[in-house]
Amino acid sequence: MKKKMFVVTALVFGILFSFGVKTEAASITNLRFGSHIQDYGDTGFSRDKRLRTIGEMGPTGTGSGSVRESKRMEAMFIKGTSEITINTHVENIGWLSEKLTENEKNAGVSKRKIKGRNTTIFYQAGRGGTAGGALRVEAVEFTLKGQLAQQYDMYYCVHAQDYGWLGWSRAKNKAEDSKSTAHKAGTAGVSKRLEAYKVVLVPKGGPAPRSFSGQKHYQYVAKDSLGRVYAYKDGKRVAK
Repeated sequence: MKKKMFVVTALVFGILFSFGVKTEAASITNLRFGSHIQDYGDTGFSRDKRLRTIGEMGPTGTGSGSVRESKRMEAMFIKGTSEITINTHVENIGWLSEKLTENEKNAGVSKRKIKGRNTTIFYQAGRGGTAGGALRVEAVEFTLKGQLAQQYDMYYCVHAQDYGWLGWSRAKNKAEDSKSTAHKAGTAGVSKRLEAYKVVLVPKGGPAPRSFSGQKHYQYVAKDSLGRVYAYKDGKRVAK
Protein backbone atom coordinates (compact mmCIF):
# COMPACT_ATOMS: atom_id res chain seq x y z
CA MET A 1 0.00 0.00 0.00
CA LYS A 2 2.82 2.36 0.94
CA LYS A 3 4.61 1.53 -2.28
CA LYS A 4 1.45 2.28 -4.32
CA MET A 5 0.94 5.63 -2.56
CA PHE A 6 4.57 6.55 -3.22
CA VAL A 7 4.16 5.79 -6.94
CA VAL A 8 0.97 7.90 -7.15
CA THR A 9 2.58 10.81 -5.25
CA ALA A 10 5.65 10.71 -7.48
CA LEU A 11 3.46 10.63 -10.59
CA VAL A 12 1.42 13.64 -9.43
CA PHE A 13 4.57 15.57 -8.51
CA GLY A 14 6.08 14.78 -11.89
CA ILE A 15 2.98 16.05 -13.70
CA LEU A 16 2.93 19.28 -11.68
CA PHE A 17 6.65 19.81 -12.20
CA SER A 18 6.33 19.30 -15.95
CA PHE A 19 3.44 21.79 -16.06
CA GLY A 20 5.61 24.29 -14.17
CA VAL A 21 8.42 23.95 -16.67
CA LYS A 22 6.04 24.43 -19.57
CA THR A 23 4.54 27.51 -17.92
CA GLU A 24 7.99 29.06 -17.42
CA ALA A 25 9.02 28.23 -20.98
CA ALA A 26 5.85 29.82 -22.32
CA SER A 27 6.68 33.04 -20.47
CA ILE A 28 9.83 33.56 -22.53
CA THR A 29 9.08 31.78 -25.81
CA ASN A 30 7.55 34.89 -27.36
CA LEU A 31 10.44 37.23 -26.51
CA ARG A 32 11.99 38.73 -29.64
CA PHE A 33 15.18 40.76 -29.79
CA GLY A 34 15.95 43.36 -32.45
CA SER A 35 17.80 46.57 -33.18
CA HIS A 36 17.77 49.59 -35.47
CA ILE A 37 20.92 49.49 -37.59
CA GLN A 38 22.41 52.15 -39.86
CA ASP A 39 21.17 51.68 -43.46
CA TYR A 40 19.19 48.53 -42.54
CA GLY A 41 16.54 49.89 -40.19
CA ASP A 42 14.83 47.54 -37.73
CA THR A 43 16.48 44.15 -38.07
CA GLY A 44 17.76 40.97 -36.50
CA PHE A 45 21.33 39.89 -37.16
CA SER A 46 22.82 41.33 -40.36
CA ARG A 47 20.38 41.93 -43.22
CA ASP A 48 17.69 39.31 -42.71
CA LYS A 49 15.13 41.67 -41.09
CA ARG A 50 13.97 38.87 -38.78
CA LEU A 51 13.82 39.41 -35.03
CA ARG A 52 15.56 36.64 -33.09
CA THR A 53 13.53 34.70 -30.52
CA ILE A 54 14.61 33.31 -27.17
CA GLY A 55 13.49 29.93 -28.53
CA GLU A 56 16.49 30.04 -30.88
CA MET A 57 18.84 30.67 -27.99
CA GLY A 58 21.99 28.56 -27.96
CA PRO A 59 25.00 28.52 -25.60
CA THR A 60 26.12 31.92 -26.86
CA GLY A 61 22.69 33.51 -26.87
CA THR A 62 20.36 35.19 -29.27
CA GLY A 63 20.37 38.86 -30.21
CA SER A 64 20.54 41.39 -32.99
CA GLY A 65 22.80 43.68 -35.01
CA SER A 66 25.55 43.37 -37.58
CA VAL A 67 29.20 42.35 -37.36
CA ARG A 68 32.12 43.25 -39.67
CA GLU A 69 29.92 45.65 -41.64
CA SER A 70 30.88 48.92 -39.88
CA LYS A 71 27.26 49.84 -39.15
CA ARG A 72 26.22 51.71 -36.03
CA MET A 73 23.40 50.52 -33.82
CA GLU A 74 20.95 53.35 -33.10
CA ALA A 75 18.37 51.55 -30.95
CA MET A 76 17.68 48.19 -29.31
CA PHE A 77 14.27 46.65 -28.66
CA ILE A 78 12.64 43.63 -27.10
CA LYS A 79 9.12 42.48 -27.95
CA GLY A 80 6.90 40.15 -25.95
CA THR A 81 7.45 41.52 -22.43
CA SER A 82 7.29 44.72 -20.41
CA GLU A 83 9.63 43.34 -17.75
CA ILE A 84 12.95 44.25 -19.40
CA THR A 85 14.01 47.90 -19.39
CA ILE A 86 16.75 49.12 -21.73
CA ASN A 87 19.02 52.01 -20.73
CA THR A 88 21.50 53.08 -23.41
CA HIS A 89 24.52 55.38 -23.56
CA VAL A 90 24.23 57.38 -26.78
CA GLU A 91 26.67 59.52 -28.75
CA ASN A 92 26.66 63.20 -27.68
CA ILE A 93 23.93 62.54 -25.08
CA GLY A 94 25.18 60.04 -22.50
CA TRP A 95 23.02 57.68 -20.45
CA LEU A 96 19.42 58.29 -21.48
CA SER A 97 18.01 57.41 -18.07
CA GLU A 98 19.75 60.52 -16.75
CA LYS A 99 18.06 62.77 -19.32
CA LEU A 100 14.59 62.30 -17.90
CA THR A 101 13.63 64.33 -14.83
CA GLU A 102 12.34 62.64 -11.68
CA ASN A 103 8.89 64.06 -12.44
CA GLU A 104 8.97 62.49 -15.90
CA LYS A 105 10.07 59.13 -14.50
CA ASN A 106 7.40 59.21 -11.79
CA ALA A 107 4.80 60.07 -14.43
CA GLY A 108 5.89 57.09 -16.53
CA VAL A 109 7.38 59.16 -19.35
CA SER A 110 9.68 56.95 -21.38
CA LYS A 111 10.45 59.02 -24.46
CA ARG A 112 10.63 62.63 -25.57
CA LYS A 113 12.00 64.89 -28.27
CA ILE A 114 15.33 66.58 -27.68
CA LYS A 115 14.83 70.32 -27.99
CA GLY A 116 16.38 71.76 -31.15
CA ARG A 117 17.07 68.34 -32.68
CA ASN A 118 15.09 65.96 -34.85
CA THR A 119 15.75 63.24 -32.29
CA THR A 120 13.59 61.22 -29.93
CA ILE A 121 15.17 59.45 -26.96
CA PHE A 122 13.78 56.16 -25.66
CA TYR A 123 14.23 54.85 -22.12
CA GLN A 124 11.56 52.29 -21.44
CA ALA A 125 10.49 48.69 -21.25
CA GLY A 126 11.00 47.32 -24.71
CA ARG A 127 13.11 50.00 -26.40
CA GLY A 128 16.28 52.01 -25.77
CA GLY A 129 18.23 54.40 -27.96
CA THR A 130 17.22 57.20 -30.31
CA ALA A 131 15.35 57.80 -33.53
CA GLY A 132 15.92 60.46 -36.18
CA GLY A 133 19.35 61.69 -35.12
CA ALA A 134 21.69 59.07 -36.69
CA LEU A 135 23.38 58.67 -33.31
CA ARG A 136 25.32 55.58 -32.27
CA VAL A 137 24.53 53.54 -29.17
CA GLU A 138 27.78 53.12 -27.25
CA ALA A 139 26.74 51.06 -24.20
CA VAL A 140 23.70 49.39 -22.66
CA GLU A 141 22.38 48.36 -19.26
CA PHE A 142 19.35 46.08 -18.94
CA THR A 143 17.04 45.85 -15.92
CA LEU A 144 15.00 42.71 -15.31
CA LYS A 145 11.88 42.91 -13.14
CA GLY A 146 8.57 41.21 -12.34
CA GLN A 147 7.99 37.51 -12.98
CA LEU A 148 10.96 37.27 -15.31
CA ALA A 149 13.29 38.53 -12.58
CA GLN A 150 11.87 35.96 -10.16
CA GLN A 151 12.44 33.05 -12.54
CA TYR A 152 15.51 34.02 -14.57
CA ASP A 153 18.86 35.77 -14.64
CA MET A 154 19.60 37.63 -17.87
CA TYR A 155 23.12 37.87 -19.28
CA TYR A 156 24.16 39.95 -22.28
CA CYS A 157 27.24 41.01 -24.20
CA VAL A 158 27.91 43.50 -26.98
CA HIS A 159 30.06 43.78 -30.09
CA ALA A 160 31.84 47.15 -29.92
CA GLN A 161 33.78 48.92 -32.67
CA ASP A 162 37.51 47.98 -32.55
CA TYR A 163 37.00 45.83 -29.43
CA GLY A 164 34.87 42.99 -30.78
CA TRP A 165 32.73 40.94 -28.41
CA LEU A 166 33.03 42.10 -24.80
CA GLY A 167 32.39 39.88 -21.76
CA TRP A 168 29.05 38.84 -20.27
CA SER A 169 27.18 41.30 -18.03
CA ARG A 170 24.19 40.42 -15.84
CA ALA A 171 20.99 42.46 -15.93
CA LYS A 172 20.42 44.42 -12.75
CA ASN A 173 17.29 44.77 -10.67
CA LYS A 174 15.90 48.03 -9.32
CA ALA A 175 17.40 47.44 -5.89
CA GLU A 176 20.93 47.58 -7.27
CA ASP A 177 23.09 50.70 -7.62
CA SER A 178 22.34 52.49 -10.89
CA LYS A 179 25.74 54.23 -10.81
CA SER A 180 27.72 50.99 -10.71
CA THR A 181 29.56 49.75 -13.80
CA ALA A 182 28.87 46.13 -12.79
CA HIS A 183 25.92 45.70 -15.18
CA LYS A 184 27.01 47.94 -18.06
CA ALA A 185 28.20 46.58 -21.41
CA GLY A 186 30.00 48.57 -24.10
CA THR A 187 32.01 51.79 -23.96
CA ALA A 188 31.63 55.39 -22.80
CA GLY A 189 33.80 58.37 -23.65
CA VAL A 190 35.87 56.67 -26.34
CA SER A 191 33.57 57.29 -29.38
CA LYS A 192 32.99 53.66 -30.31
CA ARG A 193 29.72 52.37 -31.75
CA LEU A 194 27.89 49.23 -30.68
CA GLU A 195 27.25 46.95 -33.64
CA ALA A 196 25.46 43.92 -32.13
CA TYR A 197 24.38 42.33 -28.87
CA LYS A 198 23.58 38.85 -27.54
CA VAL A 199 21.30 37.75 -24.69
CA VAL A 200 21.01 34.56 -22.64
CA LEU A 201 18.33 33.82 -20.02
CA VAL A 202 19.17 31.14 -17.44
CA PRO A 203 17.09 29.78 -14.54
CA LYS A 204 17.43 31.94 -11.43
CA GLY A 205 20.75 31.30 -9.73
CA GLY A 206 22.02 29.15 -12.60
CA PRO A 207 25.58 29.42 -13.96
CA ALA A 208 26.51 32.32 -16.21
CA PRO A 209 27.07 31.50 -19.89
CA ARG A 210 30.59 30.45 -20.83
CA SER A 211 32.89 32.71 -22.78
CA PHE A 212 33.08 31.97 -26.49
CA SER A 213 36.00 32.21 -28.87
CA GLY A 214 37.34 35.74 -29.26
CA GLN A 215 35.26 37.19 -26.41
CA LYS A 216 37.02 39.67 -24.09
CA HIS A 217 37.16 39.04 -20.33
CA TYR A 218 36.00 42.60 -19.51
CA GLN A 219 32.50 44.02 -20.11
CA TYR A 220 32.82 47.77 -20.16
CA VAL A 221 35.41 50.40 -21.18
CA ALA A 222 35.11 54.01 -20.04
CA LYS A 223 37.14 57.21 -19.83
CA ASP A 224 37.36 59.00 -16.47
CA SER A 225 37.35 62.76 -15.80
CA LEU A 226 41.13 62.90 -16.29
CA GLY A 227 40.95 61.28 -19.73
CA ARG A 228 42.24 57.88 -18.59
CA VAL A 229 40.62 54.82 -20.18
CA TYR A 230 39.88 51.81 -17.99
CA ALA A 231 38.31 48.40 -18.55
CA TYR A 232 35.81 47.00 -16.04
CA LYS A 233 34.63 43.53 -15.09
CA ASP A 234 31.82 43.11 -12.55
CA GLY A 235 32.28 46.74 -11.48
CA LYS A 236 36.04 46.49 -10.86
CA ARG A 237 38.91 47.87 -12.94
CA VAL A 238 40.92 45.21 -14.76
CA ALA A 239 43.73 45.13 -17.29
CA LYS A 240 42.63 45.04 -20.92
